[in-house]
Amino acid sequence: MRSLFLKIFLWFWLAMVLATLTLSISSSISQSRSSRDREERMDRTMTPLVADNFAEVFSREGVNGFVAFLERGKEVFPWVVYLFDESGVELTSRPFPAPVKQGFERAIASKQTEIVRYGSSRVVGQWVRAGNGRPYVVVLDLSRPPGPAPFLRATSQVQIARFLIILLIVGLICLWITRHITKPIFELREAANRLAGGDLETRVGPTSVGRVDELGDLSRDFNHMAEQLQSLITSRQHLIGDISHELRSPLARLSVALGIALRSASPETKPALNRIERETLRLNELISEILRLARLESGAEILGRDEVNLENLVREIADDANFEAGSRNRTVRVVATSPAVVRGNWELLRSAVENVVRNAIHHTPEGTTVEITLQPGSSRNEAILRVRDRGPGVPPSALRSIFEPFYRVENARERASGGSGLGLSISDRAIRSHGGNVQACNAEDGGLIIEISLPVQPRLPSSN
Repeated sequence: MRSLFLKIFLWFWLAMVLATLTLSISSSISQSRSSRDREERMDRTMTPLVADNFAEVFSREGVNGFVAFLERGKEVFPWVVYLFDESGVELTSRPFPAPVKQGFERAIASKQTEIVRYGSSRVVGQWVRAGNGRPYVVVLDLSRPPGPAPFLRATSQVQIARFLIILLIVGLICLWITRHITKPIFELREAANRLAGGDLETRVGPTSVGRVDELGDLSRDFNHMAEQLQSLITSRQHLIGDISHELRSPLARLSVALGIALRSASPETKPALNRIERETLRLNELISEILRLARLESGAEILGRDEVNLENLVREIADDANFEAGSRNRTVRVVATSPAVVRGNWELLRSAVENVVRNAIHHTPEGTTVEITLQPGSSRNEAILRVRDRGPGVPPSALRSIFEPFYRVENARERASGGSGLGLSISDRAIRSHGGNVQACNAEDGGLIIEISLPVQPRLPSSN
């Protein structure tokens, strides 16, 4: 059971049901004890009077008259009457159970009212002296069949109704308590997911923030954290953008001056100037990538919402990349494709996929092939693009970090290829801006696999 809501609800519900049953049972026990005390007071008050009457009837009318008297009153008396003499002989010659004998023995010994309880029944013994002076012991057997506790003496329908009402009331109370506790937790979870997805404007709602408990404190702390995070990321994006723009002007002037110098350069200085020109072009390209990354992270990159044939795009990129890879004794091959249409920006998608393919070309050894597959995902509305090289792979701890700007793997994967460390970052931001996802994993038999998942337009069934 992984649902916090369900766990809290069931524990509260179980606790309240047990508490309700405990209170009901304890109330029943208290009521039974109170009823027992009332019965005992009544027995000690009424039994001496009743016993005197029975002894007088026996002394006046004898055994037959006494038995006839009991027969006439058996519909009225709520008891069975036994009459003993001092020697323990039951004067009506009726058999009697052991508790009756025990009541006689206690009464003859104490000369008072004695109560003997067994189960839900009781026997009351009373020593009495008749008007003729003879002593007797009257024992009243007040047996009654055992019954349920008072709160269970209703019909089965009433008991079921009571139980269902208790469950309903307890369930509603527990539902309210559980929602009150877990609602801000769910809001925090949703806000955390949106923040992790790049929505820096995400904040927890006023309902959770306005609470005056620990969850309210947590919600306010989350909003403060989100504000600080947004401020830091925004400042970083502005800083990167400002620095890149500021570098563009001196680079442009440097390029102009370099062009003038090349026209009048001597053969001895020309190789050095050509090297400066190549580095200047590389630096200019790096600044362009930084600016594009900053626009993607800030959301300033305008996304057109055109239909892009992903299969055609992948084949076109593979053809261009294969031509480039041929000069390095490497090949790029499309292993399998399937039709897929993505709604988005064609240029941005091309740049994202091309960066991944070029990265694979840089790291696959000579004489090997970069393999590309485009297949449907687990759902009908998803396409999976995989690009695999045959290089050394990436340490497992760095599989996510390679999509961070300027990240370099410790095994000098980027240094060996001369990469800037921005290509995969741009691909990651571009794919996520299209609602997709990029991840990397090492192949079992060597090499790195970069997997791109993109939401695609559902294909309509063809009509004949």
